[in-house]
Order: sequence, then C-alpha cells, then structure tokens
Amino acid sequence: MVGGDEQAKGTEKRPDLTAFINGRFMPQSQVIEEMKQSNFQSSGGFYDHERTFGGRVFRLKDHLNRLYNGLDFTKIDAGMTITEMTDITTQVLEANVPLLGQGEEFLVTQIVSPSPNASPGDKANVVIYCQFLETGHYALNYTHGVKVVTPVTYGMPAGAQEPGRAPMTMPLMMNGEGNITECQGGNFMFVQDGRIKLPDRRHVLPGVSMKTVLEIAEILKIPVDEGDYSPYDVYTADEAFVTSTRFCMAPVASLNGLRIGSAIPGPMTKGLLSAWMEMVELDFVQQALDRSSSQPR
Repeated sequence: MVGGDEQAKGTEKRPDLTAFINGRFMPQSQVIEEMKQSNFQSSGGFYDHERTFGGRVFRLKDHLNRLYNGLDFTKIDAGMTITEMTDITTQVLEANVPLLGQGEEFLVTQIVSPSPNASPGDKANVVIYCQFLETGHYALNYTHGVKVVTPVTYGMPAGAQEPGRAPMTMPLMMNGEGNITECQGGNFMFVQDGRIKLPDRRHVLPGVSMKTVLEIAEILKIPVDEGDYSPYDVYTADEAFVTSTRFCMAPVASLNGLRIGSAIPGPMTKGLLSAWMEMVELDFVQQALDRSSSQPR
C-alpha cells in the first residue's frame, strides 16, 4: 500500500519521505510499520490519488470532493473536515517536494479506512503519503498508443506490460446492453467527425482527468456527444483516447487488435494534450519520454 510498486522500482535508494497517519507526521517507513502492527486495512474504505506537475498537486479539491462523497455515502467518519485534509495533504507534499529530483513527480494518496473491529461512530484510520511517480512506466502510451480490448477477448500474455518497454493493454468494459462504459483504471472516449463521443456517465465512474478533458474541449469549442455506443462505433472512429490520473490522457492504438484512426496520437488527441500541458505549464509527455529513455535497458 504505502510505498507500493512505484517506490520499489529501480535499484537506487530512495529518501524516506514524510507521511501522515492518524494525527501524526512521521517518516514513511515508520508509517508502514505502524500499519502492519495495527492490522490496518484499506478494504472497506476509500482512497484517492493526485499527481503533481513540477511538484504542484493537480486538482486536489476535485479529488477530495470525490473521496468525501464516497465517505458521506457510506457513513465513514474520517475524523477531519475536507478543509483539514486539504491542509494536511499540502503539508505532506511541501515536506517532500525538496526531495524531488530533476524531472520527478509525486503521486499523492489519501486513504480513509475503518479499523477492522470498529464500532459504529468510531473514526477511521487516515493515511496521507507521497510516492515517486514512475513516469517512464507509461511513456510509450503517448507515442505508440494504448491497446484496448473488450473483456471477452481479454487475455494478456505474460510479460506484455514490462514497464517502460511496451504500451499498456487495458480492458474496456461494457454494460448489460453491450454498450461500452470505461476502461479498467481510466475513462474512455473516442472521436468521430470532429466530435468527442463520451459513454453515458450514468454507467461510469467520472474521473477528474475526464472532467479536465471536457473542460478543455469546452474552451477549444470541441462538441461533445454523450450517449450509448457499441464497440462497432469505436472500430469506425477517427481516433480514441483514455484518461487517467497518472498519464492524464493517452491515445488508443487499437480495439481488439483493429487499428483506430491513421495517426497516433490523432489530431484532436494531440490538440487536447497540448492544451493540457499549456494549462499545467509542463510538457509531461516529453518528461515521461526523457525518463523512459534514461532507464537501463
């Protein structure tokens, strides 16, 4: 959980970051030990992630609003207001930003989880921490595109997603009527005749990155149609893309092995990416590609 795969990659020794657990700031290594000793469990609770651009957290308010909506719905008491969690997250990030190297970013995480033997009215465990975001892991998404497959065809060979060596393969889910909904770990959209096609949001988890794309589309005056779409609609699309917190948005190369569009990224995907990078004042595509090329082969 804390530290996770992101922090374990590479052979270099990472600095011990500052984290927060249940009212206390302490070295992240101590937080991990305390979680083990107290039988801390994330199952049954909620968590959210944000990434940084140039060490600045992106859309923290939107992510925490989504987190607290889930907590309110399930009656889980975080023991702090959303304003207090915002302040604590900012303090954790500010303590760790000086440890970022050239071209490095953080993935910032909040976890709110009830104790295994909690009684009604008990406050939940709260952990807030940073991980080094391994941007090189998904760099080829931008240049080669994500391979998307529907669940009935999904079967990823062993080693097909070796970090930094191949684009991702992501399953695209469908509802009971056979209409596409979202990818596992991201929202899916496609483009047809200059219009963005968005699966009905009643059947998906609306992501913050998806929201960002729709706001950029409004600024660029790109029309958006929301409705029910089948895989066939995607097969005949001009281009498609997936949105996710880590990589923001990435072009889709194919659906079930059938090529989508004639260019990767397509012109609209490329324009949306450019506008996003201008908004955050960082070429995060080149940042990921640079870090990928610096990894040992």
